[in-house]
Amino acid sequence: MTDSIFLTLAVIAGMALYPFFANSLKNQRQNAAGVIGVALMGFVILGNPVEPGLAHGSHLHAVLMVLSFLFFSSAYLRRKREQNIPNKTAWLPFILAVLLSVVGETGATVQVYCIISVIQASCLMAITIQYGKLPRLTYFKAAYFCILYSIVACVFHLSYSPEYGDLVSSSLLNNLFYLLLGSIIIHMVFQDFSRIRLTSNLDEHTRVDQELMKFAYGSRRVLKDFQHDLRQPLSTLGILASVGKALSQDPEVSARYQHIQTAHKALRNMLEEFFEQLSNAIRYPQVKSTLPLQSVALDDVLGPLIEEYRLLGDVKHLDIRHVPSRVKILTNREALSKIVRNGLDNAVKYTNQGGVVVGLRRKKGKLCIQIVDTGSGVENNKVAIQNKGWGHGANIIRTLSEQIQAKTECRNRYFRNELAGSVFEIILPDDKEVQQREKCAEFSHRTSFNAQVMATCPQQLLEIQKCLPVEGFDRVDFTLNGAYRAYLNALRKGMAPVYIMYVGEPGHKKEGLEQLNLLSSLLDFNPCCILIYNASQESNPRIEFGRQIIQIPLFPSQGASNLSVISELFPNRGSTVKKTVSCAPSVACQQKEKSKPLVMF
Repeated sequence: MTDSIFLTLAVIAGMALYPFFANSLKNQRQNAAGVIGVALMGFVILGNPVEPGLAHGSHLHAVLMVLSFLFFSSAYLRRKREQNIPNKTAWLPFILAVLLSVVGETGATVQVYCIISVIQASCLMAITIQYGKLPRLTYFKAAYFCILYSIVACVFHLSYSPEYGDLVSSSLLNNLFYLLLGSIIIHMVFQDFSRIRLTSNLDEHTRVDQELMKFAYGSRRVLKDFQHDLRQPLSTLGILASVGKALSQDPEVSARYQHIQTAHKALRNMLEEFFEQLSNAIRYPQVKSTLPLQSVALDDVLGPLIEEYRLLGDVKHLDIRHVPSRVKILTNREALSKIVRNGLDNAVKYTNQGGVVVGLRRKKGKLCIQIVDTGSGVENNKVAIQNKGWGHGANIIRTLSEQIQAKTECRNRYFRNELAGSVFEIILPDDKEVQQREKCAEFSHRTSFNAQVMATCPQQLLEIQKCLPVEGFDRVDFTLNGAYRAYLNALRKGMAPVYIMYVGEPGHKKEGLEQLNLLSSLLDFNPCCILIYNASQESNPRIEFGRQIIQIPLFPSQGASNLSVISELFPNRGSTVKKTVSCAPSVACQQKEKSKPLVMF
């Protein structure tokens, strides 16, 4: 029986040695150290009655007890989140406790050793008090193991005292030790399981993703403010051009004002498109590099551009003609306009006499927009050779063409073996190519992005469920209660990257912040936590981006306009994963709300 007990303790200590040396998580190494310390104590307690070498006061007994306390107490060091520098003030009670362990094993009496055990427990509790940013449950566990270890050590020494030995039975000592050993093993195994389970839905880029989302949101807000400020001078320019054209009596001056109006309209459209593209560029997560396609009449794209550049051509005495058509194509209007504009701009710029013709023709079964000029042509019959306006422009055209599945070509045109200008072609895709792209987009793989929404009562859960934008998530779980319920759901389903707490009462904002801080500490990670609170009693509420928690004020009487920040933080990624919303209220709440089922998105 004794051999089997020793073998069991050796197996437990051996299993704990692997995470102690190999585990990358500091807390797990500390938990393993505690298990090793208790297992070493077990060799002394269980082997003392049958093994002479482990007799009370022997050298092996002293060595094992010192090593036991050394391993056990090391589990109390550096228990701080987000801090890589060890707390130097914790080393003093740790060293004192270890020295007392050595002194106690050099022949001290039972009374002295019990006093030493109390001092050691006090030292470990002093280290525990210095913990930072850890949940109350961690403090409770630390105190529990510290007190139980000290009690087992004191009872063990009391059992060999001539004065108190009769008061302590071997069964009591063994039961206390088994309680300590079983508790610390369950704690280590449970934390190992929880770490694995909590990271089941997270990859190594999740924290970076969340920070980039916040950065993208802040950048887009700055961009929107700048866009709003820029509209004022643009509007003033347009008004001045309109007033000047209306007051002018000279036809030539009126034509110039008309040119300014046309240029102003083109500039305004270009800036709007630029801001929209820039806003999409700093959106996170990034969408696929394709643009939405729709049916567009070709003349609706070419007509306004021809009129705009005809005024520029009149200045150079160029004849700009357009062959109209009634063809409708499947494309992106803004992207196609930019490609045509770039071609027209180069054609007018490098043509000094003659003119430019824009028309539509078929080439190898596909529609092709051609811009033909009588200018100086393209150097070496290639685009982007020399600095002739095709360097950066070619990059823009190439990117836009890929997004609408078109192809562009630019080549010289010859007449009787002499250079007669250049031809710029935009070869548009047919319907089959567009449909194939849409099918591929439907089957594109995307990782799931989950959110868990919490509230403290069914009424608040219904309120936030009705107004919360969920388009940016693949799954949204609505649960009652707070941090502990969310923590259990994380263990059961896997950790969600985003946790949202809704506080419907104005005075419960502080409680909501405490719940999110507790949740973050329980998860032992830094998830993206969002607090949505009733701000009806605040004078000037604003959205606050803290290091760990985003605070979003909400006015129930004025709608949920502030919640649009969630759509900007987590924009719709066009995911094909079906979004589901589940609620897990308590039994009493389910009976109370039986006649009024929760709304399902």
